[in-house]
Order: sequence, then C-alpha cells, then structure tokens
Amino acid sequence: MNINNIPAELKALNQWAVFRTYFDKESGKRKKVIISPRDGKFAKSNEPDTWEEFYKADYYRKRYRYQGLTFALDKGIVFIDLDHAIDKESGEITSPEARRLLELLPDTYAERSVSGTGIHILFRGSLPPDALKRNDGKGIEIYDTRRFVCMTGDLIGNAKGLADYSDRIAGIAYEFTGRRAPLRERQDVQSNTSDAELIGQIRNSRQGTKFNALYGGDTVAYPSHSHADSALVFTLAWWTQDPAQIDRIFRSSGLYRDKWNSPRGGTTYGGLLIDDALSRVTPRTATARKYSAAYSGAEM
Repeated sequence: MNINNIPAELKALNQWAVFRTYFDKESGKRKKVIISPRDGKFAKSNEPDTWEEFYKADYYRKRYRYQGLTFALDKGIVFIDLDHAIDKESGEITSPEARRLLELLPDTYAERSVSGTGIHILFRGSLPPDALKRNDGKGIEIYDTRRFVCMTGDLIGNAKGLADYSDRIAGIAYEFTGRRAPLRERQDVQSNTSDAELIGQIRNSRQGTKFNALYGGDTVAYPSHSHADSALVFTLAWWTQDPAQIDRIFRSSGLYRDKWNSPRGGTTYGGLLIDDALSRVTPRTATARKYSAAYSGAEM
C-alpha cells in the first residue's frame, strides 16, 4: 500500500485499524479480518474505542506485519465501493457504472481496492436516510457509517483530497443503489395461527423453496448472513403482523445467532429488523413479495 496517497483529512482522524486477508474454504473467497491496534482484538465499525490514530495504526501494521490499514466511517464521509470494475490484467475500467461515477465525482479521492479489481471513492457528504446501501446486481455499495474501508493508496486519477459533494449524493444514491419505500403506519396483529401452522402454510406456498432454505440457515443466495436475516424477516412479515410470532419463528430457524439479541440503541438487532419489516411490508401483496424476495437494506 502507498500511505503517501491517503488523504490528509483521513489521516487526521482517529478512526484507523489494521487488516489481513485469508482464504475461506467454505465460501471459496478471500475474506478480511479487522484488528484493533490498541489491544490486538477484533475491531468493530461501530465501536470507536477499537480505533486508533493513523500513525499508531501504521506502526502496528508494520510491527506485526498486517496487510494494510482500514478506515472506520463515522458520519460526514461517504464511501462508494464498486466490485469487479477493473480488468486486473489491462487495468482498464470495464464497469459502465464505475466510469459514470468517476465522471460525476471527478475531484475527489479514488483508489483501486485490495483485490485490484474494485474501486473505492471517498468524499464529503451524508447519505439521505431513505437511501439503500447496496445494489448487488450492479456490484455497488454506498455507506457513510458503520463500515470499514480497507485502504490501498493505489490512486485512480490525481485527487489526494476529499471533495464536498453534499449537493449531489442524494441523486447519486437514488440512481445507483435506490431508495426505501416510505414507511407506513404499523398495525401489529396478534396471530390466531400457531407457529407450526404458519410455517406449514409458507412451505406449501410459492415462497416455500426460498423459505425452506432460509429457515434451514442457508445464506448462499445472499451477500451476507445479515441480508439473509432480512429476507427471512420480510418473508415472515408478509405472512404475519405479529412481532412476537416473527421473533419466535426466527429464533427457531437455522439463521438464529447471538447477533439477534445484540443491543441497537433502545432495542436489539432482531427488533430493528422486525420493526423495519412491519413498517414497510403490506401484508400478502405483490409489493410485500418484492421486498421479501429482493430486500437489500443496510446491515444493522
């Protein structure tokens, strides 16, 4: 990595950790482990106590031979991540979305990703609250909080600073990743159908194949475990508007893990997913089916 190219604005922030990559045999992909330079334990994108000053993090990287430095997003800076945008052999930008974004954001820092085939773009601004964070079909993710950026300093273009594109980020996000449907007034209903009966109904429906995979804990069709969580919760919210029933059925599924109970403000990760689904899904309509099948909201 070339730390000399990393923007000075980022270096001035105490939002750094280190990373290494490893090959995961189960998924067949390379994955990253993010480590705090403060104590050598796992760093978390929502816990500033696990972040460090830039030069201390870089010293830790060199001393313990970590692969690189990673920056934690914490409001005010937008990060666009484009996958499979560059031909590794020729260096040519092959993604039309990447070319378009670089045209729209010409004066801000951009770099090649760790793999050499992706592109990172960083600039000043904040995402609108209704913007979706990713479009898996286009291989684009956009975040401004709760995410690590594994930096390379492998410049694309000449900009070594962060431009302020606050005036255009909403339009860019809506165009490239989309926006959430407006919330509706929740109408929780206590279900008269037992959990076993409801599971049977879903399994015998056209959603049965997808539901069986999710209920069994299969995440292969989704970018992450959290996306699979969302898909199962949205599916259940289409069938029942009883939050307690959704919670019980999810806990009985193969997707259930400790994260379901992890605190998120005044609620939990699972509570947030259920609240979001019940606020967005119109019960048993084509709209609800669309969300349960293709929902791609941000990790919570």
